[in-house]
Amino acid sequence: MTTFSAQIAGKVLGFAKPLHKRFRNQKIELFLSLIRADGGGGRLLDIGGGSGIDGEFLNLYKHFDEVAVVNLTPQPITAPTGVLLTTLVADGRNLPFDARSFDWVFSNAVIEHVGAWPQQQRFASEIRRVASHGYFVTTPNKFFPIEPHTMLPLYQFLPVPIQKKVAPFSPGYLRKYEEINLISRTQMKALFPEARILPIGFPVLGNSLIAYHLRSKSGSDQ
Repeated sequence: MTTFSAQIAGKVLGFAKPLHKRFRNQKIELFLSLIRADGGGGRLLDIGGGSGIDGEFLNLYKHFDEVAVVNLTPQPITAPTGVLLTTLVADGRNLPFDARSFDWVFSNAVIEHVGAWPQQQRFASEIRRVASHGYFVTTPNKFFPIEPHTMLPLYQFLPVPIQKKVAPFSPGYLRKYEEINLISRTQMKALFPEARILPIGFPVLGNSLIAYHLRSKSGSDQ
């Protein structure tokens, strides 16, 4: 990347960072409203998680008694005071946990990175399997015009050979080609059929989609 390109990228990311943080905080507040409706506390599984841009996910973790964070590679995270936090190396498509072993499962912008549709189905199935009280899964909206990893307009609709050519010119977070499979609202509903699917972020269209679900007190899906 040239010095000029790096300057442009720096300006774009500088503009995007506060928006990114604001939209993440919107997600967290919505998730916490579900937790409060369920009585709060309990055990949380965060798949593909971490502390966030400025520790915003640590503010989420402090609302739980126990938190397990799963990633494909080790992620050192400092636990909030009073929270038992465990980090594990595991694949979200094949979780090493029993059915309904966590009260809540949370995953922010991970499902688009796990592979093609069959892999996304496995990922979604595992989330639904291990969640006892409910789950909250977010992903970028495929039909939002700006692709969030590259910050390039309509990048997600380009053929892979062209994506490989234009990715190095990205002013966003992704500077080389990586397989990313963004999901539409219809696809999100197919992956999480009992969930409510909600666009969030930018007004009207929404740059992100959320699948969230709270089981009934009897343990059945509503």
